Amino acid sequence: MADFSNNIDDKKLILPTVNDSTDFKQNNEKTLQSLAFRAMILFQIIAYGSSSVLIHLCEKNGVITFSSTAMNLILEVVKLSFSIIALTISSSTIGNIYLSKEQLISWVRQSLPYSIPGVLYFINNNLAVHMQLYMDPTSYQVLANFKILTTAILYRLIIKQNLKRKQWFALFLLFSGGVAYSLGTIRNSSSVSKQATTSSAVMNGMYVHPLGFFMIAIYCTISGFSGVYNEWILKKYYTESIHIQNIFLYTYGVIFNLISAITVATYLPGSSYSFNLLHGFTIYTWIIILTQALSGIFMSIVIKHSSNIIRLFVISFSLIVTAVLSVFIFNIHLNIYFFITFATMMCALSIYYS
Repeated sequence: MADFSNNIDDKKLILPTVNDSTDFKQNNEKTLQSLAFRAMILFQIIAYGSSSVLIHLCEKNGVITFSSTAMNLILEVVKLSFSIIALTISSSTIGNIYLSKEQLISWVRQSLPYSIPGVLYFINNNLAVHMQLYMDPTSYQVLANFKILTTAILYRLIIKQNLKRKQWFALFLLFSGGVAYSLGTIRNSSSVSKQATTSSAVMNGMYVHPLGFFMIAIYCTISGFSGVYNEWILKKYYTESIHIQNIFLYTYGVIFNLISAITVATYLPGSSYSFNLLHGFTIYTWIIILTQALSGIFMSIVIKHSSNIIRLFVISFSLIVTAVLSVFIFNIHLNIYFFITFATMMCALSIYYS
């Protein structure tokens, strides 16, 4: 697979000369790779920004209609299926994907490091669903920007990535904006009027329940560590196919979510979900699964050939998508704290990436 990280740094695409067909083809390939890389980033911004909105659209009378474990299990199965298909297509012959007993044992050993991000993603994916009950979509996206702070710190500790003073200052601005927003918008969930149906919802304002802050702190810490650790693994075994690496990761995701689904169905017999994994699923649930599956695969490509910095870019600018969707779908009125935080975030990003 081509190294996309080199292409993303090219600010200008040089037009090939007519006289050199080889250069023309090479530049054409670079252009397509660069466009594909940017398209993946844009898709991730839209997918990440719309996820919390879609989850709220799945609510009925303030309750999420589906099992988060069931949704994440199907999500991991879809990602695993996509990765297997991609590996099959990329192989020179179909027979290359079949393994002997010795190769299978070797693969199991090679896959063990991927169990760590696998379990961390499992925890965070389920946590991300339940957090939606304690805050509105835009608040979730703003507070989720704390991933930038946790990722930068862990990046420095684990990958030994040095940051310039202006970059640390940018992170301080981002942190300060998040704190100001948190203090200004904290409310008890009982004071928030919230109506929901199977197809639409109306929220009268931005809100965050105190428990939501605790959950977002855990979420951002796990997210930062899992992202940095996953990048470390992907680059440590850089010559390995990204599709094989994804198969390792998503296999553990399927295992952990399957165990969780069976446990819930077995020890909570009164649960309406039982073994019906699709209970409460709507068209919005399937949109979440499809977009998040593609986004997860695209993100692994971005992280392997670039860095988690691009991931932070995706997280930050997805706020715009969430805010726009929240205004039009939920009729949310953005308060002054949002605009202050948004301005601070844009300033921080400008300083960080300058």
